[in-house]
Amino acid sequence: MSTITSFVLALLAMPAALAIPAPDPKPTWGWTSTTEPSTTKAHETSDSITATSAVSTASSASCEKHWRGWHNVQKFFAFGDSYTTVSFNPNSTQPNPANPIGNPPFPGYTSSNGPNWVDFLTATYNQSFVETYDLAYGGATVDSSLVAQYLPTVLDFRQQVNQEFLPYYENNSTVGWTSSNSLFAAFFGINDVGNSYGAQNATLNADIFVVYAHLVDQLYQAGACNFLFLNVPPVNLAPNTAQYGASAVALEGAAIADFNLRLQRLATSLMVTHPDTTVFQFDTSALFGQILNKPSSYPQTANIVNTTAYCAAYANGTPAKDTFNATCGVPVNEYFWLNSLHPLYTVHDAMASQIALLLE
Repeated sequence: MSTITSFVLALLAMPAALAIPAPDPKPTWGWTSTTEPSTTKAHETSDSITATSAVSTASSASCEKHWRGWHNVQKFFAFGDSYTTVSFNPNSTQPNPANPIGNPPFPGYTSSNGPNWVDFLTATYNQSFVETYDLAYGGATVDSSLVAQYLPTVLDFRQQVNQEFLPYYENNSTVGWTSSNSLFAAFFGINDVGNSYGAQNATLNADIFVVYAHLVDQLYQAGACNFLFLNVPPVNLAPNTAQYGASAVALEGAAIADFNLRLQRLATSLMVTHPDTTVFQFDTSALFGQILNKPSSYPQTANIVNTTAYCAAYANGTPAKDTFNATCGVPVNEYFWLNSLHPLYTVHDAMASQIALLLE
């Protein structure tokens, strides 16, 4: 039996997750860009890497050595949605000393009105020079055939792996990543839950995680050995859901809990099936909860005074990180939510600081 099959079967053999009550009808949501959306990445050629299909030079499906510490990571591959993307184009300029994310200009085009957690982890809480290959797309789900995305041009996790990572980076010796000097992060679920829980499909999350597990194992077979999984934050408390009342908040919250439980089981199954891997699980949900309840829990968010609403004047981004508009009452960086779904860069800063501690 292949390791991919055994990994997926091990995941399926775990106990059933939480039952999700039937939700009230509620509109779905996707990604709102705060700077410059890029759902179709331009195919530039300068300083670029050409996609090929040769056998991987990094691939081994067996890890050289267990985790050597965050200070030894040189290559960071990130997969996800609008909370993660910097709008990197793998066919354009690659990460380099002048710009560790390659393209666009640092910190990229994010949803946070500034750097996001990937940027902060790359250039603020790094302990070495880290080249970051951020393959995330705003609005992404794990599998768009299971949970539709808001635009067909958005690449889901399947496509991020099979159309971006494998063709461009699995076998490209110029990148120089190995199983021991790299970290692979996946941050999905916000759109999977938000775009689906109103459908009352009790088996959907199980189907999503079969795909999730298969994609993780594809990365492992390509040589990835160090994994970071981020669970879904309490976006049911964001204005986008809160506007529909306590029932919607509770129902989406239950769906998030189910997704997060399954992610925890996936991580456990990965470590059991492939004991040569190192797996980190970051509790984004807990961190958001701490900040929402007490912003001063972290120095990066101590100035936040509004944790429940957003100001329309700031929602699409501002000229400066501390822009003040009198109609909003306080500067933009004193809000938790930039818009109906996305937190400010201050929250991402706190996230990255705690992820760095986890990785030490």
